[in-house]
Amino acid sequence: MRKQTKVVAVASAAALLAIGASMTSFAATGWVEEDGTWYFYDKDGNRVEDAWKKSGDNWYWLDSEEGGAMAMDKLVEDDDDTYYVDSNGVMVRNTWVKVVNEEQDDDDDPAEYIYYYMQSNGKAYKTKGESTKFKTIDGKRYAFDEDGKMLYGWVDSNHQRIAADDWYSDGTYYLGNWDDGAMKTGWQLITVTDNDDDEEEKDFWFYFKSNGIKEADDGTNNEDIKTKTINGKKYAFDGRGVMVFEWTIATGGSASSASSSNWRYFNSPEDGARATKGWFKVVAPAQDNDNTFKSYEEGYGQFAAKDANDEEERWYYADGDGKLASGEIKKIKGKYYGFRPDNMQAQDGPTGRGASMLSGLVFMQTDGKGNITAVWDDDVDSDDLDDIMDEKAYDDVPAYAYSDPMTSLYYFGGTDNEDADGSLKTGNVTVNLDGNSYNFLFRKAGGKEGKGYGMSGIEKEKYIYKYGMRLKAGNDDKYKVIEVVNGSGNLDVGAAGVKVMKIDSVKLRNEADPLGQNKKGDSVEGLVTEGKTWPSKYYLIGASGNICKRKTAAKDGNDWFFYVNKDKNIVAYTNNKDLKDDPREGYVLSVDFDHGGPNSNSWDKWTGVDTSFPSASDLY
Repeated sequence: MRKQTKVVAVASAAALLAIGASMTSFAATGWVEEDGTWYFYDKDGNRVEDAWKKSGDNWYWLDSEEGGAMAMDKLVEDDDDTYYVDSNGVMVRNTWVKVVNEEQDDDDDPAEYIYYYMQSNGKAYKTKGESTKFKTIDGKRYAFDEDGKMLYGWVDSNHQRIAADDWYSDGTYYLGNWDDGAMKTGWQLITVTDNDDDEEEKDFWFYFKSNGIKEADDGTNNEDIKTKTINGKKYAFDGRGVMVFEWTIATGGSASSASSSNWRYFNSPEDGARATKGWFKVVAPAQDNDNTFKSYEEGYGQFAAKDANDEEERWYYADGDGKLASGEIKKIKGKYYGFRPDNMQAQDGPTGRGASMLSGLVFMQTDGKGNITAVWDDDVDSDDLDDIMDEKAYDDVPAYAYSDPMTSLYYFGGTDNEDADGSLKTGNVTVNLDGNSYNFLFRKAGGKEGKGYGMSGIEKEKYIYKYGMRLKAGNDDKYKVIEVVNGSGNLDVGAAGVKVMKIDSVKLRNEADPLGQNKKGDSVEGLVTEGKTWPSKYYLIGASGNICKRKTAAKDGNDWFFYVNKDKNIVAYTNNKDLKDDPREGYVLSVDFDHGGPNSNSWDKWTGVDTSFPSASDLY
């Protein structure tokens, strides 16, 4: 700022001559020059003191401190008014003046000079009343104290300049450095002592309204920040008025802040605009890390401790209020995405990846309304998939995770790249894991309450799915028995209780009984039932995943043989295929077997042998 100023100086002889030229000298009355100094005598011949006298168009002060001599280069206090006379002794008007600050203190008052503004009547402008008021001078606004001194730096609402270390609590206006003083509005980058960080000096952004008052949170509504839209972008300010940046506690300010709902993410300290209604990829907040606005106390908690400590970047999504999506399947621009719940539950406690976007193949539980209640495994690989199909506890997946019907597999984009699409996939999907390809069927219908759920049951009497994966016999097994409960010909989203289990072939063979001898005299062992076929809930699948029908002596990887009729019912499982008749026709002819004929509705027991089908619990 450029001010019109008159610097304190000693009057020169030439200046005194100029004054003399404008004055008339009288012997005993009026202006008199004595030894180069001007005095004014009244009609009684007495020197006039502490009074203004005019000569021409100018006013001059007769100073009692100098025996009535005309004052020069000094402030003049007349009653409650302050004036300034220049080096010629002339009262200055409509201009700035500055005087040496004899009380300068680098900490409390760093100003080298004190500024005053002299009005058209020569009086210094002074504030009146208790509140801070501003005067417009040359298009800028300035504040003054009750003595007429120009205020600078941080100023409160009562026209008091604030000490450097109290700016955060009482500072309302900011008026620049001591040689500036103009009221600041809009964005201002100010160096302050950070009371939250060991009194370290830092540069913070502030925003001042058109009236000069800083934007700051007032502590209402249990919020820790105040949000303001500036030029179409969202910004926030804490109680000190500092623009917050990066991860910031928005509400509560307590241990409840372990919830992602209490956090907001803003951009860098150089930008500060809130990440609002959109995607951003960052490391979650941690105590004393470099990506939070300030060092929060331990009691504030974290919603993604593991990711924060590992400095793992994740994708997040914020709505129009800056609130993070968390623990839900959410529709965004026509696609569905999954977001981890805060401190998502796992066998060994919270994994600390809350609110971030899910990607890849995920084993999780929902409430059927689009809310994600538990994420058991958010990075399923081929080994994990085998354990899931066998319903085994592994790593962070407990045995009870399989008990909820709304637990299933979901697929969110690519598995090899965190930056992949991440959107929820539906329908028939091929997923590549560790060099292996798997076929999946994810629910298409509905909204977030069921879309993407890995289906269980039988599809079109052709394939059997469990948690969305199409079951197949391994290349070594060649054939596999699958039990499907409450799901014949149906696919389910959990409510109807469809249960799919792979039957261990080893246990099947362990349940086999002697069946007698075949026509060659060989001993035959096998597993049959009292009825014509095994219970209808059992199906045989091959390496392609197709449900088998019309199979005669289908040899598995252990050289045992399955028999399946035209209705896809398993009839028998034997260690020898040299039987006189096809078991699919309802009988087997052997040395000690008495059958009921091809039209019999029952399958007789083998002589002397109880071959009732074992319970399913014995086979898993």
